[in-house]
Amino acid sequence: MGKNTNSKLILSATPLRRLSQATATAALGFVMLAAIGTDPAQAVNLKTFNISGNFAPAALDGSVGLPVNLANGSFNGTYTVDVDQLAASSSFVDLTSWTVNLVNNNTVLQTLSNRLVGNTAYIQENILAFADAGLLTKQNHNLYSLELYFDRNFTGTGSTNDGKFLDNSDLGSVQSSGITSVTFAKSEPVPEPETYAGTVVVATIGLWLKRKQKA
Repeated sequence: MGKNTNSKLILSATPLRRLSQATATAALGFVMLAAIGTDPAQAVNLKTFNISGNFAPAALDGSVGLPVNLANGSFNGTYTVDVDQLAASSSFVDLTSWTVNLVNNNTVLQTLSNRLVGNTAYIQENILAFADAGLLTKQNHNLYSLELYFDRNFTGTGSTNDGKFLDNSDLGSVQSSGITSVTFAKSEPVPEPETYAGTVVVATIGLWLKRKQKA
C-alpha cells in the first residue's frame, strides 16, 4: 500500500472515533469491502417466497394412494431463488432451498424439501416445480412432483388455477399413483424484517393515539 493511501487511512480514523461503536464497525466493513472488491458475475439476489394452494375435491380416475388422500387438501411452504436469474433466463433455474408440505385434515401427508436426498426444484419460464426424483437416484422407490403453471415470465409473484400433483411411485406394499389437480395456487415474497418492524410501529402508534383520545 502506498504512502498516500496510508495517509488517507490515518486521516479517516479520526472522525471514526466520534461515531458509535456500531456505526464505526459498519463503516469499516464498507471500507474493507471496497478494498477487496466484488465480482458482479458471482453476485446473487436471493429472495424467499411463500407458496400455498388447494387441491381439487377428487383425484383423477384410476388414482390410488397419496393422490386420492390429497383430494380437498392443500399445500404450503417456502422457496428461495436467485431472482436475477429468473429475469435473465428462459432455461431451468434451480431453487436454492425449499420446503413444501402436502396437507389434508391438518395432517402433513408428504413433504418436498431440499433437505431430502433426491429432491429437486426449479422454475422454467412459467413452471414452478418441486419433485422427488429418488427413483432416479436409487435412494427410494418414489417419483412424484408438484407442478404449478403460472403466466409467462414468472419471477416468483403471481397466482394460478392450473397445476397438478403427479405420483408415479414404484409398486410396493402400499400402492400410490395418479394425479390430483391444483385448483388454486399463490406465490408471493416473504415480507422483509423491516416490513414487520414498520407494521409493529404503526400499530403501536395507532393504539397510543386511541388511548390518548379516550383519556
